[in-house]
Amino acid sequence: MRGAVPTLPELLALRAAAARLVWTPPRTVRAGGAGQRSSRFRGRGIDFAETRAYQPGDDIRHIDWRVTARTGRVHTKVFHEERERPILLLADLGPQTFFGTRQRLKSLAIAELTTLLLWRAYDDGDRVGALLRTATGLEALRPRKTQQSVLRIQNQLREGCEVLAERYGASPRAAARPAPGPVEGLNAALQELLKVVRPGTTVIVVSDFADGLDPFPQVLEQLGRLGQQAQVHGILVSDPFERAAPPAGRYPLSDGRRRTTLDLAGREAAARWTERYEARRDALAAQLQSQEGLLLECSTDGDFLQDLGRWLR
Repeated sequence: MRGAVPTLPELLALRAAAARLVWTPPRTVRAGGAGQRSSRFRGRGIDFAETRAYQPGDDIRHIDWRVTARTGRVHTKVFHEERERPILLLADLGPQTFFGTRQRLKSLAIAELTTLLLWRAYDDGDRVGALLRTATGLEALRPRKTQQSVLRIQNQLREGCEVLAERYGASPRAAARPAPGPVEGLNAALQELLKVVRPGTTVIVVSDFADGLDPFPQVLEQLGRLGQQAQVHGILVSDPFERAAPPAGRYPLSDGRRRTTLDLAGREAAARWTERYEARRDALAAQLQSQEGLLLECSTDGDFLQDLGRWLR
């Protein structure tokens, strides 16, 4: 098992790995502003796209007089317009992500996946921002096209993991910290995104979607509302322990402060364990697909570069 808190050099080193990822442009770009990507948005630009019948509001300077004379109907030229893609990443580092049984904690996996996406978006020339949900609240960083902004987000990711480690038992300083106060749920983070998102934005929610503070149907409802304003995708981070129940038995559990017992005696308990996870994953995938989004499932012991590379293409 790797450490609970990533170092800044480790996050910076992920830039070289992110360079091997290929991020396919979205089918339609509705945002304003010039950029480095030729999109399917059609408007004023430098690359000719097609000639079509004139519509009210079209720029009369682009009327195609030759086609107009030949057909007897007014036609106008349409051009591909170069656009940049604003991207918002929601990194969920809530208390429930401080868990893992293989290779990484879920919180560390979320920090690494978010960092890979950050570097890929920045190197593609996109404006990228983030909303971080941590054990201390929400931190919003609006999309910018600067390396300083990317580094700031990475530092916030590191601090979010550090707070989890300190508060939930993986740090000698945990005992000196006051007991954690109320934590904002995933719903609150999605509602905050609704306040700042703009049409044409690509939103990627990186989470385990297992927040016990909010009923899961409410999370799906918030994703649906967000999908009306932006293109929303999800990355579901899970641990092998969640997807397949361990051998039948009774297991002591603790979050560093409270203790309980997980009762998995009998085959039915194990079956319900797996069905519960699969139902959550399938409902999440169906919700995103209904609004033209995609879901990627990543395991804490998986190969993130391989998973992301296939998904982004």
